[in-house]
Amino acid sequence: MKNLFIFAAFLTLVSCAHPDQKIKFDLNLNEQKSNIGKGAGIDLVLIDERSDDILGVKEFSAEEKIKISSDKNLAEFLQKKISENLQQKGFKIGFSKTLEIHIVNLEYSAKRKFFIGESAGKIAVTAVVTNNKNQSILTKKFGSSLDSKHFIAPLESTDAASINDLLKEIITNILEDAELLKKLAE
Repeated sequence: MKNLFIFAAFLTLVSCAHPDQKIKFDLNLNEQKSNIGKGAGIDLVLIDERSDDILGVKEFSAEEKIKISSDKNLAEFLQKKISENLQQKGFKIGFSKTLEIHIVNLEYSAKRKFFIGESAGKIAVTAVVTNNKNQSILTKKFGSSLDSKHFIAPLESTDAASINDLLKEIITNILEDAELLKKLAE
């Protein structure tokens, strides 16, 4: 009887109304200092092309869905982190070339299911390198995705970690792309 009571209390707890989530961006790229950029000047521009600031949705039931967002502006946060990383790679802030990074898509979803819940995410970014005459030199598309399983439902910390992992992977892919770095340093 006691076990039945504990199980009923657990089900009641997990079925309560849930407020929308606000996650914290936490992106540590751990870039080692190098001179790949050879002092080339870069103007970094980040453009968030998504229709809203929602990062994802968590579904507890067909009737109960919450939004996942952040107090920070995604484009501003990423611009600061990428700029720091480019400076570590030997680039400087300047106007000889422009690196535009367009956040085309960022979707994250989490679902509660009995015993095993799931989360999935995907991100699409376009990077454009132009010279000071505004002529495109290189355009590349980058994408990443994730799929995870969780006990009943992913926790708020799991949602934040998953979204941050998506961001870290896509930015790392851009900043380690040899062709892109070569065009920026030329």
